[in-house]
Amino acid sequence: MRIQGINNIVIIGSSSIKEFAISLPIISTLKSHNRQLHITLVGTEEQKTLSEYINGLDQFLTKEELGDNTLTQSQAVLFLSEDKELSKKCRDLKVEIRIGAKSNWRSNRRFTDAVAIDQMDTLDECYLALLLPLGITEKITTENILTAPISTFRGIIKKDLKNIVFYPYRLDTHRVWPSVRYFELIDQLPKYENNYIIAGNELEGKALEMTAPELFRVPSVKNSTDLEDLEETLALIAKSDVLVTYNNDIAHLAHAMGAKVICISSSAESFYINKEMRSIITPDASCIKCVGEKPCECLRKLGIEEVMEELK
Repeated sequence: MRIQGINNIVIIGSSSIKEFAISLPIISTLKSHNRQLHITLVGTEEQKTLSEYINGLDQFLTKEELGDNTLTQSQAVLFLSEDKELSKKCRDLKVEIRIGAKSNWRSNRRFTDAVAIDQMDTLDECYLALLLPLGITEKITTENILTAPISTFRGIIKKDLKNIVFYPYRLDTHRVWPSVRYFELIDQLPKYENNYIIAGNELEGKALEMTAPELFRVPSVKNSTDLEDLEETLALIAKSDVLVTYNNDIAHLAHAMGAKVICISSSAESFYINKEMRSIITPDASCIKCVGEKPCECLRKLGIEEVMEELK
């Protein structure tokens, strides 16, 4: 198997948080085939804040920190996202194995192995296909790919109740499950059994207070929309019993951590949903009202019934 002859591998990741989270099983898969393999992941500053919690990862570098020495000392570079500059550099440095997705002929020439992924149904399948040139045919994941960060949330988590975290906002998106649905869930779920936590960062919290102020008026709801970063967000989710959200970024990170997640999503984004995660998806991927940059009508109309069943 080709992977067993490699000592060092560099993975060029994606700047997208959800794609970053979906790619994490690659690390445990590689390690399961070669325990001595040294893995370097290249990503963003925001992703770097979580690097110490990624099980099996040996080194995390931003693109600016990635030097020629790291590349020349590696026998393989795996491109999870297109990067013309780095792929050309790896070719010029004569890195032995250069794997990436097949696209145009110029791009393909920079790789030793250009993999066709255009027939794949999910991003997770695409990432697995990129491992085929290394002789790997199946994904192997550990129970917790991310170790849960530790933090204290006095007065937020209730030990004698079921703690349900709602993450009802996501900046810069046009596909939204309305905030009023979370209010409807609280109204319909059994009383005095659940502790509801509205999570988010400061900007998301201010937006919610403007668009859905009713959420914060319920006595059983705790406002935790002052989370400073991804690390603190995941620490809160780790202490809870379940996360309910349409925010795919947070959902995939929580899933990688081993948390119970109910992810609500538009079928137009189903390519980016990990099938191993519990998800509730709108039925019509071809809905003309939901493509492009238009608001997703199907997601807006999606009720709470399936979420209720999952929470029960």
